[in-house]
This record gives sequence, structure tokens and C-alpha cells, in this order.
Amino acid sequence: MKKIYILLILLLVWMIGFSATAKNNKDQRYRIVVKITHLPDTTVYLGYHFADKNFVQDTIRLDDKGRGVFTGDSLPGGVYLLVMPNMRFVEFLVDKNNRYFTIETDTTDFFKTLRFAGSKDNTAFLDYQQQLYQLNKSLRDLHKRQAKNRENNDSVRVLQEQIDKINARTRELNRKMISKHQGTFLAHLVSAMTPPDIPDFTIPKDTPAHDSLMWVRRYGWLRDHYFDGVDFSDERLLRSPVLYSRLNQYFNHILIQRPDSLIPQIDKIISRASKNDKVYQYVVIYLLNNYQKSTIMGMDEVYVHLADKYYLSGKTPWSDSTFLKELKDRIAHIKPNLIGRKAPDMRMETLNGEWVDLWELDAPYTVLFFWEPNCGFCKKAIPKLWNLYQQYKNKGLTVMAIYIYDKKDEWKNFVEEHNYIDDHWINSWDPHQLTNFRVNYDVYSTPVIYVVDKNKKIIAKRLDVKNLKRFLQTKLGK
Repeated sequence: MKKIYILLILLLVWMIGFSATAKNNKDQRYRIVVKITHLPDTTVYLGYHFADKNFVQDTIRLDDKGRGVFTGDSLPGGVYLLVMPNMRFVEFLVDKNNRYFTIETDTTDFFKTLRFAGSKDNTAFLDYQQQLYQLNKSLRDLHKRQAKNRENNDSVRVLQEQIDKINARTRELNRKMISKHQGTFLAHLVSAMTPPDIPDFTIPKDTPAHDSLMWVRRYGWLRDHYFDGVDFSDERLLRSPVLYSRLNQYFNHILIQRPDSLIPQIDKIISRASKNDKVYQYVVIYLLNNYQKSTIMGMDEVYVHLADKYYLSGKTPWSDSTFLKELKDRIAHIKPNLIGRKAPDMRMETLNGEWVDLWELDAPYTVLFFWEPNCGFCKKAIPKLWNLYQQYKNKGLTVMAIYIYDKKDEWKNFVEEHNYIDDHWINSWDPHQLTNFRVNYDVYSTPVIYVVDKNKKIIAKRLDVKNLKRFLQTKLGK
């Protein structure tokens, strides 16, 4: 797991530097003059956004009058930052029409004195940022007042009307910027930043399940239109926080967090991203990384889908053989135990020398507990699991406690010392690994907990005992 994650990070780092290998040409050259009054003999940085991180592109030292020049042969389009002491910074745009301009400001009133010379787009971008700042400030103040008056319905209603007006003004500001600067990076950026305006759906108030129907319609519209303003062919969006922010919001907060809801939308967005090789590469890497790290149960199915459909099918030409080999091996360990699949059978010997077959256990729910006595986490988990078993054994719960090593005396002594012995608590082992349980159940550390139903379908996996208790409460009651 750790290896795969490191390789994903390395791929992202490689992508961050993709422009460094680009051929130097006249269109990529840049000359950005900096004039900062009252900031003599100071080092400043030319930075840039990439997804949710910032990186340094260039460094200069201002002269005794606070002047300096960033110049070079290659500067891809995107949102850049002039970073000064105390981490104060200015954001500005770079693209083919914005590579030769001047940034001027004064430390006595940094934001109000900020000016751009030689760049109409950056002047417009600055004006937009200043207007947006004032609107957001008003919005924050209204939300604070609303929170303080939440017990007063009339006040909440009046403040909400004001909030709606501010939101409408923000949408109108964005619409005007996009219309006025059509075809520019500024317009593409503002369009990508603008959240979709969900239409007002009309459903008669007396309709059964009115609120649920309204939610379904709004969700369906947002699912299908969330990225309407994003041009996935525009590589410059990679060097901005916007694309990452929209992807993160959509896949982690807007969509229903179930594989059958996520996978179709993933394929649609990747298809749109395929218009540009670099955007496609970023989106595919982001999504694989996102679901590899997910702590939501069941998201490994999404991870497997991305790996199979894009990486292991040859649709990621940037991936080297080492990464693909590691990924293929990882997927082989995950596939057999996806939620919803029938659990791989295990015929194992019990502590008293009898044999047990998972598929032959007659129980509404069976907990599979992979453990070993010298594991510190196991020592904490097993007494809690034993207490949980005592609570639910008369409601049909069976525990198959699987010792993962081959030191029988060590295992036997621990079980007998703590008296973890009961009719439906089955102590079992497979010292010769004949069941291949390590691969089939992805046991690379302990403890590992699965839950299967009466048909031996996997319904939960990799829970801790606390969450297992909550899960069992939904199935068997308190």
C-alpha cells in the first residue's frame, strides 16, 4: 500500500515539473518587472499553483529601490504568485498574451496600491478580485449574523434574503467577466470557478415525499451539470487551484459515496479530460490517488475500476513497468474481497483439531477476525470483540477468529489463558497457507475484520471494533 502511494506521489511530482522539459521557444519566454516601494534589498519569489499546492518557479533579489525582473525562457500559462516576506502574495495570470508586464505596489498599503502595467487581463483580474473580496466579506458577515440569530426565524429569513442577493450579485459579476473577456484565460478561469446555478424546480407542495423528490431533482441536475463551466481542454487550469477544488468537491462531497454512483461519473469526467493529454493525465492520477487513500468502506471498488480500466489496460502511457507491476499485484489482493462479492471459502483446522468450512457455517452474520497474539492492536481489539460477541451471540452472530501464523503453542496459550472459547467463537488457523487467505482477504497487517451475511456475501470490511458494533446494531439491534 505504502509503495503504491509513494509511486502515485512521484507521478504527481513529475507532472508538476512537466513544463521544465518543454522546448524553449519565443512563445514561452517571460519578463515580469517588479516594483515594490519601501521594500529594498529583499528576496521575492515567483510561485505558481498546482492543484492544492504552491511551488517556486523563480527567485530574484530586489535592488535598493525595490525593483527587480523575473525573466526566463519558459513559463507555462496559469495562475502565478509574487511572494514577498511574511508570506504576503499577489496572484496574477500568465498566458501567451501575458508574459511581459510590470507589477507595482507599495508596502504602506499593499493591496490598494497594487497595479499592473502592460497587461489588460491582469488589470481586469485585479478588479475582479477586489470586487469579489468585498462581496465575500459581506457574505461572511451575514452568515455570522445569521448564526447568532438562528433562534429568531424572522431574522434568519431576512438575513437569508440578503445572502441570496449577494450570491446573485456574485453570479452577475462572474457572468459579466466571462462575457467581456470571452476567449481569454481570465474568462476560462472565472467560468471554471463559478458554481452552477441550480434551477428552481416546481413540485406541488401536496406531492407525497415532496422534500425527497426535490432533493433527487436538485442532486440529479447538479450531478450532470456541475462541470458545465470547466473547459477540460485548457491546460492552464492545471496551474491554478480551481480544477483540483472542483474535482475534490464533486467526487468527495457532492456525489453519493457509493461505487455505483461514482464510477459512471468518473468515466464521464475522464472522457472529457481526454481532450488534453496533460489534463487527462492529472485527472486520472488524481482519481486513482483519491480512492486509494479513501477511508470510506467500499471505495476500493472504485480504485479497482480505475486501475483496471485505465492503468492495467494500457491507457496511461506515463506509467512505468515498476508502477504497473506493483499496481497489478495490489489489485489482485483487493478484487477477491470487494463488498458485495461472495467471500472466498476457507476450510481451516480449529484449535481442538476439528475442521471448519466458512461456507458451511449456518449463521445470519459471521465476523472474520484475522489476528495474532503478539500484535499490540490485536490485544486491544480482541477483548472488545469478545464482549461484542457475548452481546450478539444469541442473535445469530458467529466469530471465526483466524490466527495468521504457525506457532500453535503461542496461539493456544493465549486463547486458553484468556478463555476465548465458546460454541460460536471459532478459533481456526491455516499454518500452511492452503486457503491463500492472505491474498484473498488482503491481510497485510492485523487485526483485520470482515462481516459476511448468511449467504457468505461480504457486507462490511476493515472495520475497527467500535464501528463493527455500530454496524451490528443496524443489523441485529442493540
